[in-house]
Parts: sequence; structure tokens; C-alpha cells
Amino acid sequence: MQPKQSLGRTLLCLPGKILSWLIVPLVLSIILAVVAAHMGWSTLIHWEGRIPILGSGLTVNSLVDFQWYAFALIVLFGGVWTFFEDRHVTVDFLAANMRPRTRAYVAIFGDLFLLLPLCVLVVWYGTKFATVAWATGEGSNQGGLTAHWLIKGALPVSFFLLGAGAVLHAVETAIGLRRSAVSGPEDDHAR
Repeated sequence: MQPKQSLGRTLLCLPGKILSWLIVPLVLSIILAVVAAHMGWSTLIHWEGRIPILGSGLTVNSLVDFQWYAFALIVLFGGVWTFFEDRHVTVDFLAANMRPRTRAYVAIFGDLFLLLPLCVLVVWYGTKFATVAWATGEGSNQGGLTAHWLIKGALPVSFFLLGAGAVLHAVETAIGLRRSAVSGPEDDHAR
């Protein structure tokens, strides 16, 4: 039986679950880009004026830009979801020989003293990175998408969610340790 997820976990994982659906347009854009390149098409659709993010047309470069935008969003926000599903990379060969309480203490240490500081650094510098891209109106010079600031802004947002997840996970682990200490050592082996 899977434990009930807290509201915090649900909210932190929601962007990853929603953005995971970008895999479908990602695959379709790859197929369309391959077909367009094979046919020698550069511009797929052109229109008068400028549309935010798309610019004045849909080109093969727009598709390529969309591909890295979509992949980045899937990885960044999917990483938070992966963290909570416990599907991330761990050092299981060491953890397999540890008692559950020891694993819990190592998890708390890793969450608060390894993952959280990394998240703080990425949020701090990533925000500056995104702000510069916004201020300069950074976009593709090759007829691609015109809002690189948008995808660069996803970096600090996703790491903020991951950092919040690290704190939440550490708190939940500490509560679990406290409960097992109160209920007795026999429950410690059942975990």
C-alpha cells in the first residue's frame, strides 16, 4: 500500500506531472523538423506582424528551439516529481547495508546540507541569468523562438520547487523518525 501524499508533495509535483505531457508535442516537432529538413523547407508558416514567443513565423529553427524548451521543462520540473517518487539516483549499494534509522539520518543530511544549498545557488544565480535574458529580450537570431528568458526563468523556479521539496522531505523524514522513536524499536525493523 502506497502512503497518502501530502498536499505539499502534490503541489510540488503538479508542474512536473502537467509538463510531462510535453513529450507528445516534443516527439511531433522532432518528426516535423526531420520531414521539413528532408524536404528542404526552412519556413513552415509565415505571417504579418509578430506573435509573442513565435515571432513572425514558424521555421525549422522554431521547432528546434521548441524541442530544447520542451525537453528542459520536462527534465527540470520532472526532476521534482522524480525526487518525491524516489526514482532519482541514489547510492543504494551503501544504503542497502544501513539500518532504516541510519538511512533516514543520511536522507535528512543529504536533503538539508547537499541538495538544499545547491538549490539555493541555482535559484540565486539562475534568477540573475533569467533577468538578464528578460532585460535584453534574448531570443533566437536564426528565426527561432523569441523568448529565451522564458525557459531560462524555468531554471530558478524548478530549483525553488526542488529546494522546497528537500525541506518538506527532511521534515517528513524527521517526523517519521520521531514516530518510530515513540512507538518503539520493533517498528524500526518493519520499515
